Amino acid sequence: MNIGKPSAGKRSDLAPLKSKTLVDQVVDAIVEATAKGVFLPGDRIVEAEVARSLNVSRIPVREALRLLESQAVVVNERYRGMRLMSVDIEGLEKILKVRLVLEQFAGAEAMARIAEDPDLIIPLQDILNDMHAAAEKDDSFSVARLDTDFHRCMCQLSGNEALVRTWEPLSRQLTIIFGLATLRKTLKDIVAEHDDVVAALKIGDKAEFDRLMHIHILEYTRAVDYEDLVRQLRDIEEGRRAG
Repeated sequence: MNIGKPSAGKRSDLAPLKSKTLVDQVVDAIVEATAKGVFLPGDRIVEAEVARSLNVSRIPVREALRLLESQAVVVNERYRGMRLMSVDIEGLEKILKVRLVLEQFAGAEAMARIAEDPDLIIPLQDILNDMHAAAEKDDSFSVARLDTDFHRCMCQLSGNEALVRTWEPLSRQLTIIFGLATLRKTLKDIVAEHDDVVAALKIGDKAEFDRLMHIHILEYTRAVDYEDLVRQLRDIEEGRRAG
């Protein structure tokens, strides 16, 4: 999606939201629950149990799981059924390295366009402002969701629709990763990382932008031991059930 010149302070050129289907709502519910640590990476997802919890039939749940499987959020394992994506370091590295290439390229394209029209960055700044507000409210999932929106918008600012289409299938995995990160990192620190990214985009400093993105995408993610986090969350849940 190309983003044209918006009115000051408004995301006027973003596409209007469409009504979400029941399948979309089920997808969102599963992603949110995983990002919050209610479902845990590696957990088996039972169609009937999800349908019962959400008070819907099994049909939209089945379709939602198929969509999530196509985006590698769930994996259909022989004899084991549907399980949520793992967060082992090897798997994360593969996602992050692809993401880094895409987003560094998006940044270069976006900077060229912003240099011609500085107002193009307004939608990205608006999302960042919303992230700060969510952090002030200690709303972890909103920060994670807006984090994904931020990086999607940055890709859109490139004006390269092929890039956006390539990046988009990663988005739900990223929301889950971002959500789990909020359980180990302070929300204000997470948001502050994005302040620096926007500053680099505004001044068109590609070297600084690339350096920041390498730290933001690879180094900060590596600093969070997701596997240990999941083990701790699973121990807490098992202790709660036993008690």
